[in-house]
Amino acid sequence: MNIYEYLFSLFSFLALILAILLFLKKKGDRWANSLLGIYVLLFGYNVFYNTLYWSKKLFTADFIGLLFTNVLVWVLYGPILYFYIRRVLYGTKFRGKDLLHFLPFLILLLNYSRVYVMDSATKMELLQNRTIILHLYFFTYYEEIAIIALMLLYFALIYTRLKKGTAGFNKDLWLKWVSFSYLAYVISFSSYFVLQGLGILQKEHDYFIGASMIFFISMLAYFGFAQPEVFEGTPMNKIMPIIKYKTTGLTHGYAMELKENLQKYMEEVKPYLKSEFRLDDLAENLNVSRHHCSQVINEQFDSTFFNFINKYRIEEAKEMLEKDQSLTISDVMYACGFNNRVSFYNAFKKFTGTTPKSFLESAAS
Repeated sequence: MNIYEYLFSLFSFLALILAILLFLKKKGDRWANSLLGIYVLLFGYNVFYNTLYWSKKLFTADFIGLLFTNVLVWVLYGPILYFYIRRVLYGTKFRGKDLLHFLPFLILLLNYSRVYVMDSATKMELLQNRTIILHLYFFTYYEEIAIIALMLLYFALIYTRLKKGTAGFNKDLWLKWVSFSYLAYVISFSSYFVLQGLGILQKEHDYFIGASMIFFISMLAYFGFAQPEVFEGTPMNKIMPIIKYKTTGLTHGYAMELKENLQKYMEEVKPYLKSEFRLDDLAENLNVSRHHCSQVINEQFDSTFFNFINKYRIEEAKEMLEKDQSLTISDVMYACGFNNRVSFYNAFKKFTGTTPKSFLESAAS
């Protein structure tokens, strides 16, 4: 093993430790922590498997039993991350129909099952004769393409969830980081097979894909070990000083004053009822800079500007629907500051968990 492979082995061990800490973590949502722990563990195993492959140790009697187990990991990343994102955003529990997400895993397990149960000597002999693939049930040259397509499908599902739900500004940033780091891995993973197809694959390209996994594990280690507050709601700019608001000069006392003024202004003036109301308008009316106004909303209300405004609008809509049931949903939509049905329905579902129609029916009963 060379220095790079030793380094990769170290990071796979780090992933194992981090996963254990997440499994044992008592603060926060235990189910979400466990899902994230499984996700990290999968990455760690993938790095470990790759290290064995690069160093040729995979093809020795000690490790040949692990042959082809990496393909099972590839199809588990998407479902596990999807369940994690869904859990953090909506608190959704595991349901019976969620077992369908593991169908690709079961198909691959069946496909490679005869190889998995072979003894080490037989596997090594079949590898040397290049006939081991003949022992798969339905070997296909398009397996990698299908796996990549599946990974991209799960990112699309995850991205859809992120757009529809909100866990607060701080957690939203965290979830987006985790999700897009997964996309970065999928892209690097795909590039491996493109290079392989072009016949220009080198070990350095393998290392590049491994490095993308190491980056993910390293960042999770930073949050998990050094800055666990990310899981507990501390503003992201205090966890990662490189992001914005580092040098704005907004003191804690001034931030509290702006927060109080902002709440009072929103409750008394109700500027959110105007559909064209923007952050610049809010900052101007409060006589503060746009940057400070945005910072207070992000840090003190754990929200983005549009989520902050829309939350007030939805509260107004709920009050109107409950007080005057003769109003139509369109009347309420325009009256509380929305200018189109799609954004109104999305925001209503995001902040109430139900649709305006269902809410109205429930209020009438």
